[in-house]
Amino acid sequence: MSEDTKEYEVGYRKPPKEHRFEKGRSGNPKGRPKGAKGVNASLKRELGAKITVREGNREMRISKAEAIAKRLTAGALKGDTKLLTALLKIDADLFGGSDDGSEQASAALEGPDKVDYDILRDFFSSQPDDDDGPEDEEEAEDDGS
Repeated sequence: MSEDTKEYEVGYRKPPKEHRFEKGRSGNPKGRPKGAKGVNASLKRELGAKITVREGNREMRISKAEAIAKRLTAGALKGDTKLLTALLKIDADLFGGSDDGSEQASAALEGPDKVDYDILRDFFSSQPDDDDGPEDEEEAEDDGS
């Protein structure tokens, strides 16, 4: 026998089925108590707590978030590829992403800096000229046409 065909017993804390849930009324009308803190608040408070760390031969008090950042960058510098990947993702989120994208768009319109040209000039001037280089192929194509 299915539940739909059973007779529903109406009584104390058992309202009729058609009146169980009112439209537009929350199941938790009072909401979260004022003193209750969420997970994000607890995590933020924990990461802000100070700890003592030793760097070289000196001790200093820094937040746990700073200690994590130092550990992450030190591991990435040592060559740990997982930490390096995580650091690059965080770096892109922190410095590369702006809400409106106007900074990135303006940088793209400005073009390369003088430093970029200097780097490229130094790179290409230090490359040995081989006879198989792309410049020679272009010249050969121009001569053959």
